[in-house]
Amino acid sequence: MIRGRIGVGLVAALGTLTGCGDATTSDAGSPSLDAPVSDAGHDAGRPVVIASVEDLGALPHPSDTVVGRDGASSGVIGGARLWTFGDTFLSHVTPWDGSHVATATGAWSGSELPIVLEQPVDADGVPAQLVPYTDEELAANQLDATNGWAHWPGAVIDTGDADALLLFQRIKRTAGTGFDGVAIGTARIAPHETVARRDATELFTRPLPPATGGDVLYGNGGVSVIGDTAYFLGCEGLGCRLARVPRTRADEREAFEFFDGDAWVADIDAAEVLLLGVSAASLSWNAYLGRYVMVASRLASNDVVVRTAPAIEGPWPTSSLVIEPSDGGILAAGEGTNYLAHEHEGLGNPDGRSIVISYARPLGSFRGEIRLARLTFE
Repeated sequence: MIRGRIGVGLVAALGTLTGCGDATTSDAGSPSLDAPVSDAGHDAGRPVVIASVEDLGALPHPSDTVVGRDGASSGVIGGARLWTFGDTFLSHVTPWDGSHVATATGAWSGSELPIVLEQPVDADGVPAQLVPYTDEELAANQLDATNGWAHWPGAVIDTGDADALLLFQRIKRTAGTGFDGVAIGTARIAPHETVARRDATELFTRPLPPATGGDVLYGNGGVSVIGDTAYFLGCEGLGCRLARVPRTRADEREAFEFFDGDAWVADIDAAEVLLLGVSAASLSWNAYLGRYVMVASRLASNDVVVRTAPAIEGPWPTSSLVIEPSDGGILAAGEGTNYLAHEHEGLGNPDGRSIVISYARPLGSFRGEIRLARLTFE
């Protein structure tokens, strides 16, 4: 997903891997938002009870040079599934800016649950930068990557064209610890390519800090494709607004509508917060439950939370089913806390009784993995 998380201590990773930071979420919130409950009775549909949580293992790194990465999203184009990852930490410098981090990388698999990933690397084991930098961004990174640019990739959308539409968040870095989203951009990629082609225009933009104003960056909290519609979460603080667009027009700003609490409207400024207590989430329709399902990381913990609603617009409850590491299928982080839990459409049972999620699991300073787990409902 296009992340809303805030990294810590990226200074060291941009210049050397001997720093003391860790890749954790800095979100904070009241535990009461995510109190364990049985998620039943607040809307129509089957009562939601988790029967089992199965650890499916970690997605393999492409080489020993890659020591950590996060932010997994995926989507299918031409029968192949593209996995996108955000900050990818390396034990060798990149050939493009001399830092120890690629801010966007990718891998391909079949459309089914991945066992082997196709992820080419260069002679030093460094994967390609999935979303390339402009000359201006690259020059800034080469001068001082800690005050340069990052591209955090997210949703992969099949718009009906031969190439997939890849969304990414353009990030301005400050002193290696500040990360400000300034745009949601789009790019194109064909099956099995390792570098996307950026579009010249961007969907949503904000001014460079410290200036304020501009758009809510719809897509920074996740993008979910349900049928012929793509839904974009725009998250600020611990609240998310919702936009929608026809899947085939997901790169056209004028095609978007925004939910104002009662209706879908063209005015971006009329949108109301409808999802509280998360900074990123996936949304899906689950035929088995007869409800829409939200999956997210519980704030400042290793837990995954699940909520349901009768409609994509809600009402979404603030209480959640909470899946803790003690439940067996979610592993506690080696350092820091897990973050960016996200459902991957098409990897669970066709009837929706089970779903497959990923989450980022820190393992130490600039080290970590993306793990998969299967949730099965009773």
